[in-house]
Amino acid sequence: MLRSRRSVLSALGLAAGMTAVAQYQFSLEHPVPLPIHPKPSPNAPQNQNAPMGLDGPQLTSAQKQTDVNRQLNTTLRTEVEKLCEMANELRTDMLHSNPSETLSITFVKKAQAIEKLAKQIKDQAKG
Repeated sequence: MLRSRRSVLSALGLAAGMTAVAQYQFSLEHPVPLPIHPKPSPNAPQNQNAPMGLDGPQLTSAQKQTDVNRQLNTTLRTEVEKLCEMANELRTDMLHSNPSETLSITFVKKAQAIEKLAKQIKDQAKG
């Protein structure tokens, strides 16, 4: 009886070992794919409960004012540079034209465009 118990236990151990080896070989042949995790969008809000666009750090009024001033300053600089270029073009046209002749329509239109741009710059500078 002792031999039969040993043989039964040996057979069960052998069967368990063979099953374990078969499962290991199956797992090597058919690996389980890793779950795919989507990348979070850089534009996604950090706080899911915050309304869209309002989840960032709140700017103080001084910070807002400096940002507005910085933007205004850059736009004014570009417009002033454009005004200088237009004025220089008008000046060269004036130097190359004949003083005894009447001014051309394009010359007058350039002068009006310069006046208009100068007025826009003045209005923006006032605020």
